[in-house]
Amino acid sequence: MERMVKGKVINLNPTSSMYFKIGIKHYEKGEIELAIKRLRQALELDSKNVEIKFNLAGLLAQVGDFESSNKLLSELTKDSPEFHDSLFGLGCNFFEMGKFKEAKNFLKRYVKLSNNIEFKEAAEDLIDFIESQEEFEKEQKEIEKYSKLLERGNFLLESGRYEDAIKYFKIILAKDDSVLAARNNLSLAYFYMGDIQKAIEEAKKVLQVDKYNVYANCNLAFFYNSIGKEKEMKRYLKVVLESKAYDNKDKIKVLDTLIKLNQHTEIAQRANELFEITREPYFKHIEAISLYNTRKYLKAKKIWEYLKKNFEMPEIRIDYFLKKVDNVIKTFEKDTIDYFETGFKFLEGMDEKEFRRQLQNHIDNYFSQTVEENRQKVIEILRQHTELNQKDQETIFNLLKNLPLEKPRLNLQAIAAIVWYVFKRYMKKEKVRQKDVARIFGISQAVFSKWFGDFKELLLNKEI
Repeated sequence: MERMVKGKVINLNPTSSMYFKIGIKHYEKGEIELAIKRLRQALELDSKNVEIKFNLAGLLAQVGDFESSNKLLSELTKDSPEFHDSLFGLGCNFFEMGKFKEAKNFLKRYVKLSNNIEFKEAAEDLIDFIESQEEFEKEQKEIEKYSKLLERGNFLLESGRYEDAIKYFKIILAKDDSVLAARNNLSLAYFYMGDIQKAIEEAKKVLQVDKYNVYANCNLAFFYNSIGKEKEMKRYLKVVLESKAYDNKDKIKVLDTLIKLNQHTEIAQRANELFEITREPYFKHIEAISLYNTRKYLKAKKIWEYLKKNFEMPEIRIDYFLKKVDNVIKTFEKDTIDYFETGFKFLEGMDEKEFRRQLQNHIDNYFSQTVEENRQKVIEILRQHTELNQKDQETIFNLLKNLPLEKPRLNLQAIAAIVWYVFKRYMKKEKVRQKDVARIFGISQAVFSKWFGDFKELLLNKEI
Protein backbone atom coordinates (compact mmCIF):
# COMPACT_ATOMS: atom_id res chain seq x y z
CA MET A 1 0.00 0.00 0.00
CA GLU A 2 1.30 3.43 -0.93
CA ARG A 3 0.27 6.92 0.22
CA MET A 4 1.12 10.41 -1.20
CA VAL A 5 2.41 12.89 1.44
CA LYS A 6 3.49 16.34 0.20
CA GLY A 7 4.60 15.07 -3.14
CA LYS A 8 6.32 11.93 -1.78
CA VAL A 9 5.21 8.34 -2.08
CA ILE A 10 5.48 6.44 1.26
CA ASN A 11 5.29 2.62 1.35
CA LEU A 12 3.04 1.56 4.27
CA ASN A 13 3.49 -2.18 3.77
CA PRO A 14 5.35 -3.60 6.83
CA THR A 15 8.66 -5.29 6.08
CA SER A 16 10.44 -8.15 7.83
CA SER A 17 13.10 -5.66 8.96
CA MET A 18 10.47 -3.46 10.58
CA TYR A 19 8.86 -6.38 12.43
CA PHE A 20 12.29 -7.57 13.55
CA LYS A 21 13.24 -4.16 14.97
CA ILE A 22 9.88 -3.88 16.77
CA GLY A 23 10.34 -7.36 18.13
CA ILE A 24 13.78 -6.51 19.50
CA LYS A 25 12.36 -3.43 21.22
CA HIS A 26 9.66 -5.58 22.87
CA TYR A 27 12.38 -7.96 24.02
CA GLU A 28 14.43 -5.11 25.52
CA LYS A 29 11.34 -4.05 27.49
CA GLY A 30 10.87 -7.62 28.77
CA GLU A 31 7.76 -8.20 26.62
CA ILE A 32 8.80 -11.66 25.45
CA GLU A 33 5.47 -12.87 24.06
CA LEU A 34 5.05 -9.72 21.94
CA ALA A 35 8.66 -10.04 20.77
CA ILE A 36 7.97 -13.62 19.65
CA LYS A 37 4.84 -12.52 17.83
CA ARG A 38 6.68 -9.80 15.86
CA LEU A 39 9.63 -12.05 15.01
CA ARG A 40 7.22 -14.69 13.73
CA GLN A 41 5.68 -12.03 11.46
CA ALA A 42 9.17 -11.02 10.30
CA LEU A 43 10.02 -14.65 9.52
CA GLU A 44 6.83 -15.08 7.49
CA LEU A 45 8.03 -12.27 5.22
CA ASP A 46 11.64 -13.50 5.05
CA SER A 47 11.72 -17.23 5.81
CA LYS A 48 15.41 -17.67 5.01
CA ASN A 49 16.70 -14.80 7.16
CA VAL A 50 19.29 -16.34 9.50
CA GLU A 51 19.29 -13.50 12.05
CA ILE A 52 15.51 -13.51 12.44
CA LYS A 53 15.30 -17.30 12.71
CA PHE A 54 18.13 -17.56 15.25
CA ASN A 55 16.75 -14.82 17.50
CA LEU A 56 13.23 -16.27 17.33
CA ALA A 57 14.64 -19.68 18.30
CA GLY A 58 16.35 -18.07 21.28
CA LEU A 59 13.15 -16.40 22.46
CA LEU A 60 11.15 -19.63 22.11
CA ALA A 61 13.75 -21.46 24.19
CA GLN A 62 13.53 -18.72 26.79
CA VAL A 63 9.82 -19.42 27.34
CA GLY A 64 10.40 -23.18 27.38
CA ASP A 65 9.11 -24.03 23.90
CA PHE A 66 12.15 -26.14 23.08
CA GLU A 67 10.38 -28.14 20.40
CA SER A 68 9.68 -25.08 18.21
CA SER A 69 13.09 -23.62 18.97
CA ASN A 70 14.89 -26.82 17.98
CA LYS A 71 12.91 -27.01 14.76
CA LEU A 72 14.12 -23.55 13.72
CA LEU A 73 17.71 -24.25 14.74
CA SER A 74 17.71 -27.58 12.86
CA GLU A 75 16.52 -25.76 9.75
CA LEU A 76 19.43 -23.35 10.16
CA THR A 77 21.97 -26.16 10.38
CA LYS A 78 20.68 -27.53 7.07
CA ASP A 79 20.03 -24.29 5.18
CA SER A 80 23.00 -22.31 6.54
CA PRO A 81 25.64 -24.86 7.64
CA GLU A 82 28.26 -22.10 7.85
CA PHE A 83 26.22 -20.45 10.67
CA HIS A 84 27.64 -22.50 13.53
CA ASP A 85 25.80 -20.64 16.33
CA SER A 86 22.74 -22.80 15.56
CA LEU A 87 24.72 -25.78 16.90
CA PHE A 88 25.38 -23.86 20.10
CA GLY A 89 21.67 -23.07 20.39
CA LEU A 90 20.72 -26.73 19.96
CA GLY A 91 23.32 -27.73 22.55
CA CYS A 92 21.92 -25.23 25.07
CA ASN A 93 18.34 -26.34 24.43
CA PHE A 94 19.06 -30.02 24.91
CA PHE A 95 21.05 -29.16 28.04
CA GLU A 96 18.04 -27.33 29.50
CA MET A 97 15.84 -30.30 28.58
CA GLY A 98 18.14 -32.58 30.53
CA LYS A 99 19.16 -34.49 27.39
CA PHE A 100 22.88 -34.31 28.04
CA LYS A 101 23.98 -36.81 25.41
CA GLU A 102 22.42 -34.79 22.57
CA ALA A 103 23.60 -31.51 24.13
CA LYS A 104 27.19 -32.75 24.33
CA ASN A 105 27.09 -33.85 20.67
CA PHE A 106 26.00 -30.42 19.37
CA LEU A 107 28.30 -28.49 21.72
CA LYS A 108 31.36 -30.51 20.67
CA ARG A 109 30.54 -29.92 17.01
CA TYR A 110 30.22 -26.22 17.77
CA VAL A 111 33.56 -25.98 19.60
CA LYS A 112 35.28 -27.76 16.72
CA LEU A 113 33.83 -25.53 14.00
CA SER A 114 33.24 -22.10 15.54
CA ASN A 115 35.53 -19.12 16.08
CA ASN A 116 33.05 -17.26 18.31
CA ILE A 117 35.18 -17.01 21.47
CA GLU A 118 32.33 -15.92 23.80
CA PHE A 119 30.01 -18.80 22.86
CA LYS A 120 32.93 -21.20 22.55
CA GLU A 121 33.96 -20.70 26.19
CA ALA A 122 30.36 -21.14 27.32
CA ALA A 123 30.09 -24.33 25.26
CA GLU A 124 33.28 -25.71 26.80
CA ASP A 125 31.95 -24.96 30.29
CA LEU A 126 28.73 -26.85 29.50
CA ILE A 127 30.69 -29.80 28.10
CA ASP A 128 32.80 -29.90 31.29
CA PHE A 129 29.62 -29.92 33.38
CA ILE A 130 28.04 -32.68 31.30
CA GLU A 131 31.15 -34.84 31.49
CA SER A 132 31.37 -34.39 35.27
CA GLN A 133 27.68 -35.31 35.48
CA GLU A 134 28.30 -38.40 33.35
CA GLU A 135 31.16 -39.40 35.65
CA PHE A 136 28.94 -38.84 38.69
CA GLU A 137 26.16 -40.97 37.20
CA LYS A 138 28.67 -43.70 36.38
CA GLU A 139 29.86 -43.66 39.99
CA GLN A 140 26.26 -43.74 41.21
CA LYS A 141 25.56 -46.84 39.12
CA GLU A 142 28.61 -48.51 40.61
CA ILE A 143 27.44 -47.57 44.10
CA GLU A 144 23.96 -48.95 43.38
CA LYS A 145 25.51 -52.19 42.12
CA TYR A 146 27.63 -52.48 45.28
CA SER A 147 24.60 -51.63 47.41
CA LYS A 148 22.64 -54.56 45.98
CA LEU A 149 25.55 -56.94 46.59
CA LEU A 150 25.93 -55.54 50.10
CA GLU A 151 22.23 -55.96 50.82
CA ARG A 152 22.38 -59.58 49.71
CA GLY A 153 25.49 -60.19 51.80
CA ASN A 154 23.86 -58.60 54.84
CA PHE A 155 20.77 -60.75 54.38
CA LEU A 156 22.90 -63.90 54.27
CA LEU A 157 24.85 -62.72 57.34
CA GLU A 158 21.65 -62.14 59.32
CA SER A 159 20.32 -65.52 58.14
CA GLY A 160 23.37 -67.31 59.52
CA ARG A 161 24.71 -68.25 56.08
CA TYR A 162 28.14 -66.88 56.88
CA GLU A 163 30.17 -68.59 54.14
CA ASP A 164 27.77 -67.32 51.45
CA ALA A 165 27.83 -63.84 52.98
CA ILE A 166 31.64 -63.83 52.90
CA LYS A 167 31.57 -64.56 49.14
CA TYR A 168 29.44 -61.46 48.49
CA PHE A 169 31.56 -59.18 50.67
CA LYS A 170 34.72 -60.43 48.95
CA ILE A 171 33.22 -59.77 45.50
CA ILE A 172 32.62 -56.14 46.49
CA LEU A 173 36.09 -55.69 47.99
CA ALA A 174 37.75 -57.27 44.95
CA LYS A 175 36.20 -54.54 42.81
CA ASP A 176 36.58 -51.70 45.31
CA ASP A 177 38.40 -52.25 48.60
CA SER A 178 37.30 -48.82 49.86
CA VAL A 179 33.73 -50.06 50.58
CA LEU A 180 34.21 -50.13 54.35
CA ALA A 181 30.72 -51.47 55.09
CA ALA A 182 31.59 -54.65 53.18
CA ARG A 183 34.83 -55.10 55.14
CA ASN A 184 33.12 -54.45 58.48
CA ASN A 185 30.49 -57.07 57.72
CA LEU A 186 33.15 -59.45 56.42
CA SER A 187 34.86 -59.22 59.80
CA LEU A 188 31.54 -60.00 61.53
CA ALA A 189 30.97 -63.01 59.29
CA TYR A 190 34.42 -64.39 60.19
CA PHE A 191 33.66 -63.81 63.88
CA TYR A 192 30.37 -65.72 63.75
CA MET A 193 32.14 -68.55 61.94
CA GLY A 194 34.57 -68.73 64.85
CA ASP A 195 37.60 -67.32 63.03
CA ILE A 196 38.22 -64.48 65.47
CA GLN A 197 41.76 -63.77 64.24
CA LYS A 198 40.52 -63.11 60.67
CA ALA A 199 37.68 -61.03 62.09
CA ILE A 200 40.18 -58.84 63.95
CA GLU A 201 42.44 -58.53 60.91
CA GLU A 202 39.59 -57.33 58.67
CA ALA A 203 38.36 -54.81 61.26
CA LYS A 204 41.87 -53.39 61.63
CA LYS A 205 42.10 -52.96 57.84
CA VAL A 206 39.13 -50.62 58.14
CA LEU A 207 40.91 -48.56 60.78
CA GLN A 208 43.93 -48.18 58.48
CA VAL A 209 41.61 -46.19 56.20
CA ASP A 210 39.31 -44.63 58.80
CA LYS A 211 40.86 -44.54 62.28
CA TYR A 212 37.60 -43.53 63.98
CA ASN A 213 35.22 -45.80 62.05
CA VAL A 214 32.40 -46.51 64.51
CA TYR A 215 31.56 -50.00 63.27
CA ALA A 216 35.16 -51.25 63.20
CA ASN A 217 35.96 -49.93 66.69
CA CYS A 218 32.71 -51.36 68.06
CA ASN A 219 33.43 -54.73 66.45
CA LEU A 220 36.99 -54.85 67.78
CA ALA A 221 35.85 -54.02 71.31
CA PHE A 222 33.30 -56.86 71.05
CA PHE A 223 35.79 -59.31 69.49
CA TYR A 224 38.46 -58.76 72.16
CA ASN A 225 35.88 -58.96 74.94
CA SER A 226 34.75 -62.35 73.63
CA ILE A 227 38.27 -63.78 74.04
CA GLY A 228 38.88 -62.18 77.43
CA LYS A 229 41.39 -59.54 76.33
CA GLU A 230 40.10 -56.71 78.52
CA LYS A 231 42.98 -54.30 77.90
CA GLU A 232 42.46 -54.38 74.13
CA MET A 233 38.68 -54.21 74.57
CA LYS A 234 38.97 -51.05 76.69
CA ARG A 235 41.30 -49.44 74.14
CA TYR A 236 38.74 -49.70 71.33
CA LEU A 237 35.81 -48.98 73.63
CA LYS A 238 37.53 -45.70 74.61
CA VAL A 239 37.57 -44.66 70.94
CA VAL A 240 33.89 -45.55 70.63
CA LEU A 241 32.92 -43.55 73.73
CA GLU A 242 34.96 -40.51 72.67
CA SER A 243 33.72 -40.48 69.08
CA LYS A 244 30.72 -38.40 68.07
CA ALA A 245 28.24 -40.49 66.10
CA TYR A 246 26.13 -38.21 63.91
CA ASP A 247 24.40 -40.92 61.88
CA ASN A 248 21.57 -42.63 63.74
CA LYS A 249 22.64 -46.07 62.52
CA ASP A 250 26.04 -45.38 64.08
CA LYS A 251 24.34 -44.38 67.33
CA ILE A 252 22.40 -47.64 67.36
CA LYS A 253 25.59 -49.59 66.65
CA VAL A 254 27.25 -47.93 69.63
CA LEU A 255 24.26 -48.72 71.87
CA ASP A 256 24.21 -52.31 70.61
CA THR A 257 27.91 -52.68 71.48
CA LEU A 258 27.54 -51.12 74.92
CA ILE A 259 24.72 -53.56 75.69
CA LYS A 260 26.82 -56.54 74.57
CA LEU A 261 29.65 -55.35 76.83
CA ASN A 262 27.28 -54.54 79.77
CA GLN A 263 28.56 -50.96 79.98
CA HIS A 264 25.60 -49.91 82.13
CA THR A 265 26.80 -46.41 83.03
CA GLU A 266 27.25 -45.49 79.35
CA ILE A 267 23.94 -46.85 78.09
CA ALA A 268 21.36 -44.57 79.71
CA GLN A 269 22.34 -41.31 77.98
CA ARG A 270 22.64 -42.90 74.53
CA ALA A 271 19.38 -44.81 74.83
CA ASN A 272 17.58 -41.60 75.84
CA GLU A 273 19.15 -39.72 72.91
CA LEU A 274 17.80 -42.32 70.48
CA PHE A 275 14.39 -42.13 72.13
CA GLU A 276 14.32 -38.36 71.64
CA ILE A 277 15.17 -38.84 67.96
CA THR A 278 12.84 -41.72 67.14
CA ARG A 279 10.18 -41.62 69.92
CA GLU A 280 10.59 -45.39 69.99
CA PRO A 281 9.68 -46.48 73.57
CA TYR A 282 11.96 -49.52 73.41
CA PHE A 283 14.96 -47.20 73.76
CA LYS A 284 13.42 -45.65 76.87
CA HIS A 285 13.00 -49.15 78.28
CA ILE A 286 16.73 -49.78 77.66
CA GLU A 287 17.51 -46.55 79.52
CA ALA A 288 15.42 -47.71 82.48
CA ILE A 289 17.25 -51.06 82.61
CA SER A 290 20.64 -49.30 82.59
CA LEU A 291 19.50 -47.04 85.45
CA TYR A 292 18.27 -50.07 87.39
CA ASN A 293 21.58 -51.84 86.84
CA THR A 294 23.45 -48.80 88.22
CA ARG A 295 21.16 -48.76 91.29
CA LYS A 296 19.21 -45.67 90.27
CA TYR A 297 15.99 -47.49 91.05
CA LEU A 298 13.63 -44.54 91.50
CA LYS A 299 14.70 -42.99 88.17
CA ALA A 300 14.16 -46.36 86.48
CA LYS A 301 10.74 -46.70 88.10
CA LYS A 302 9.73 -43.23 86.92
CA ILE A 303 10.59 -44.17 83.30
CA TRP A 304 8.62 -47.45 83.42
CA GLU A 305 5.61 -45.61 84.88
CA TYR A 306 5.91 -43.07 82.05
CA LEU A 307 6.05 -45.88 79.46
CA LYS A 308 3.07 -47.67 80.98
CA LYS A 309 0.98 -44.50 80.87
CA ASN A 310 1.95 -43.22 77.41
CA PHE A 311 2.86 -46.19 75.17
CA GLU A 312 1.53 -49.52 74.02
CA MET A 313 4.36 -52.05 74.42
CA PRO A 314 2.85 -55.55 74.08
CA GLU A 315 6.27 -57.18 73.87
CA ILE A 316 7.35 -55.70 77.23
CA ARG A 317 5.55 -56.49 80.49
CA ILE A 318 6.07 -53.17 82.32
CA ASP A 319 4.41 -54.34 85.56
CA TYR A 320 7.09 -57.02 85.91
CA PHE A 321 9.83 -54.38 85.97
CA LEU A 322 7.91 -52.10 88.33
CA LYS A 323 7.55 -55.04 90.70
CA LYS A 324 11.30 -55.70 90.52
CA VAL A 325 12.01 -52.10 91.49
CA ASP A 326 9.66 -52.31 94.49
CA ASN A 327 11.20 -55.62 95.53
CA VAL A 328 14.83 -54.43 95.33
CA ILE A 329 14.01 -51.26 97.32
CA LYS A 330 12.23 -53.36 99.93
CA THR A 331 14.85 -56.11 100.28
CA PHE A 332 18.06 -54.18 99.50
CA GLU A 333 19.22 -57.24 97.55
CA LYS A 334 21.67 -56.52 94.74
CA ASP A 335 20.06 -57.26 91.40
CA THR A 336 20.58 -56.67 87.68
CA ILE A 337 18.26 -57.02 84.69
CA ASP A 338 19.35 -58.47 81.37
CA TYR A 339 18.75 -56.12 78.45
CA PHE A 340 16.96 -58.91 76.58
CA GLU A 341 14.52 -59.45 79.45
CA THR A 342 10.87 -58.82 78.59
CA GLY A 343 8.94 -59.85 81.69
CA PHE A 344 7.23 -62.68 79.84
CA LYS A 345 8.61 -66.12 80.66
CA PHE A 346 7.97 -67.55 77.24
CA LEU A 347 9.98 -64.69 75.73
CA GLU A 348 12.94 -64.99 78.08
CA GLY A 349 16.23 -65.84 76.47
CA MET A 350 15.63 -63.67 73.43
CA ASP A 351 18.80 -64.15 71.41
CA GLU A 352 21.05 -61.51 69.95
CA LYS A 353 19.66 -62.05 66.45
CA GLU A 354 16.16 -61.15 67.65
CA PHE A 355 17.52 -58.13 69.50
CA ARG A 356 19.25 -56.89 66.35
CA ARG A 357 16.03 -57.40 64.40
CA GLN A 358 14.22 -55.15 66.87
CA LEU A 359 16.92 -52.52 66.57
CA GLN A 360 16.51 -52.60 62.79
CA ASN A 361 12.79 -51.98 63.24
CA HIS A 362 13.67 -48.91 65.27
CA ILE A 363 15.94 -47.67 62.48
CA ASP A 364 13.05 -48.13 60.05
CA ASN A 365 10.77 -46.20 62.40
CA TYR A 366 13.24 -43.34 62.39
CA PHE A 367 13.27 -43.24 58.61
CA SER A 368 9.48 -43.41 58.46
CA GLN A 369 9.44 -40.20 60.52
CA THR A 370 11.71 -38.57 57.94
CA VAL A 371 9.33 -39.73 55.20
CA GLU A 372 6.40 -38.21 57.08
CA GLU A 373 8.24 -34.91 57.52
CA ASN A 374 9.11 -34.76 53.80
CA ARG A 375 5.50 -35.49 52.82
CA GLN A 376 4.32 -32.61 54.97
CA LYS A 377 6.97 -30.30 53.46
CA VAL A 378 5.84 -31.18 49.93
CA ILE A 379 2.21 -30.50 50.90
CA GLU A 380 3.26 -27.10 52.29
CA ILE A 381 5.06 -26.25 49.03
CA LEU A 382 1.94 -27.21 47.08
CA ARG A 383 -0.20 -24.98 49.30
CA GLN A 384 2.13 -22.05 48.63
CA HIS A 385 1.85 -22.37 44.84
CA THR A 386 -1.63 -23.85 44.28
CA GLU A 387 -5.10 -24.02 45.78
CA LEU A 388 -5.85 -27.36 47.41
CA ASN A 389 -9.16 -28.50 48.83
CA GLN A 390 -9.27 -31.33 51.37
CA LYS A 391 -10.10 -33.99 48.77
CA ASP A 392 -7.26 -32.91 46.48
CA GLN A 393 -4.85 -32.90 49.41
CA GLU A 394 -5.79 -36.47 50.35
CA THR A 395 -5.31 -37.63 46.74
CA ILE A 396 -1.88 -35.99 46.51
CA PHE A 397 -0.91 -37.41 49.91
CA ASN A 398 -1.64 -40.89 48.55
CA LEU A 399 0.49 -40.15 45.48
CA LEU A 400 3.39 -39.20 47.73
CA LYS A 401 3.21 -42.60 49.41
CA ASN A 402 4.56 -44.09 46.15
CA LEU A 403 7.80 -42.10 46.36
CA PRO A 404 11.00 -43.00 48.28
CA LEU A 405 10.97 -39.85 50.40
CA GLU A 406 13.52 -41.33 52.82
CA LYS A 407 16.31 -40.75 50.29
CA PRO A 408 18.89 -38.03 50.96
CA ARG A 409 19.31 -34.88 48.84
CA LEU A 410 15.74 -34.79 47.57
CA ASN A 411 14.59 -31.68 45.70
CA LEU A 412 11.20 -31.25 47.43
CA GLN A 413 10.32 -28.24 45.24
CA ALA A 414 10.72 -30.42 42.13
CA ILE A 415 8.82 -33.32 43.72
CA ALA A 416 5.93 -30.98 44.51
CA ALA A 417 5.94 -29.86 40.86
CA ILE A 418 5.90 -33.35 39.33
CA VAL A 419 3.24 -34.59 41.76
CA TRP A 420 1.05 -31.59 40.89
CA TYR A 421 1.60 -32.26 37.18
CA VAL A 422 0.58 -35.94 37.51
CA PHE A 423 -2.42 -34.98 39.63
CA LYS A 424 -3.68 -32.36 37.13
CA ARG A 425 -2.94 -34.21 33.89
CA TYR A 426 -3.52 -37.86 34.70
CA MET A 427 -6.03 -37.74 37.54
CA LYS A 428 -8.02 -34.55 36.85
CA LYS A 429 -7.61 -35.02 33.06
CA GLU A 430 -6.76 -31.35 32.59
CA LYS A 431 -4.55 -29.96 29.86
CA VAL A 432 -1.34 -28.83 31.47
CA ARG A 433 2.20 -28.47 30.14
CA GLN A 434 5.34 -29.44 31.99
CA LYS A 435 7.03 -26.10 31.30
CA ASP A 436 4.08 -24.22 32.82
CA VAL A 437 4.13 -26.33 35.97
CA ALA A 438 7.90 -25.89 36.23
CA ARG A 439 7.44 -22.12 36.01
CA ILE A 440 4.74 -22.14 38.73
CA PHE A 441 7.09 -23.89 41.15
CA GLY A 442 10.12 -21.80 40.21
CA ILE A 443 12.25 -24.59 38.71
CA SER A 444 13.76 -25.05 35.25
CA GLN A 445 12.39 -27.40 32.60
CA ALA A 446 15.58 -29.45 32.94
CA VAL A 447 15.10 -29.93 36.69
CA PHE A 448 11.46 -30.89 36.15
CA SER A 449 12.41 -33.40 33.43
CA LYS A 450 15.10 -34.95 35.60
CA TRP A 451 12.87 -35.62 38.61
CA PHE A 452 9.85 -36.59 36.52
CA GLY A 453 12.01 -39.11 34.66
CA ASP A 454 13.21 -40.56 37.99
CA PHE A 455 9.77 -40.96 39.53
CA LYS A 456 7.19 -41.18 36.71
CA GLU A 457 6.86 -44.97 36.88
CA LEU A 458 6.35 -44.86 40.65
CA LEU A 459 3.70 -42.18 40.32
CA LEU A 460 1.83 -43.75 37.40
CA ASN A 461 2.61 -47.43 38.07
CA LYS A 462 3.43 -47.75 34.37
CA GLU A 463 5.62 -46.25 31.68
CA ILE A 464 4.28 -43.24 29.85
